[in-house]
Amino acid sequence: MRFADKTVLVTGGTSGIGREASIAFAREGARVIFTGRDTARGEAVAAEIANVAGECLFLQHDVAAEQSWIDTLAIIKDRFGSLDVLVNNAGIFTHGPIENTSLEDFQAMWQTNVNSVFLGMKYAMPLLQAGSGKGAILNVSSLSGLVGHADVVSYCTTKAASIMLTRVMAMEAGPSVRVNAVAPGPVWNELLERAHEGQNAEDMKAYYRESQPLKFLGDSSDVSNGIMFLCSDAARYITGAVFRIDAGRGAD
Repeated sequence: MRFADKTVLVTGGTSGIGREASIAFAREGARVIFTGRDTARGEAVAAEIANVAGECLFLQHDVAAEQSWIDTLAIIKDRFGSLDVLVNNAGIFTHGPIENTSLEDFQAMWQTNVNSVFLGMKYAMPLLQAGSGKGAILNVSSLSGLVGHADVVSYCTTKAASIMLTRVMAMEAGPSVRVNAVAPGPVWNELLERAHEGQNAEDMKAYYRESQPLKFLGDSSDVSNGIMFLCSDAARYITGAVFRIDAGRGAD
């Protein structure tokens, strides 16, 4: 019960990594607030969390909108008083060469993948600092923020920006709040499935397995495990870190 009596906010909690993290935090005793845009999915995840006896609250939330962050954190303050952990997980993915990427599409990804991280840290910081004095922020970046890939200019750029935001805020937020990031490689979940829509799923899974040292393709729970560690007191001496969870894919 590493998170007993702690209040945790997870964005993008209705699917993938965010869903797994929300359930895992609840299983370990946290009061979980998870957000998303899809109310039906949110209610379904809330029911799953109820089955593991965790206290949870689903809030509809547009992470790219400043007022939505202000409103969401006001609700958390009114209900819980403070916040112990923020997981900035919400994000989107598109691909294509730069000549086929419109400025509007690039800016839309920036708003969701970068502005949301900035806004979350900006507006959650007072609540995190008002808590136990051992607050934690975890930003879900990507291996694509550390290694360039062709045809994913928007995604790589935005995920690199989230890593730099993590490092800068680690310098600003200490000593009361630790700020770290995870950089997952490919994990098979809804996001990766959508990226390969129209392709044979089993062929793609085999490709990812064989192209990385562990010859293993993880799922959202593998990333959630890393998030749980970095947000726990076991990581009390870690801040400003970018933790790869990628089966060794980025080790070369």
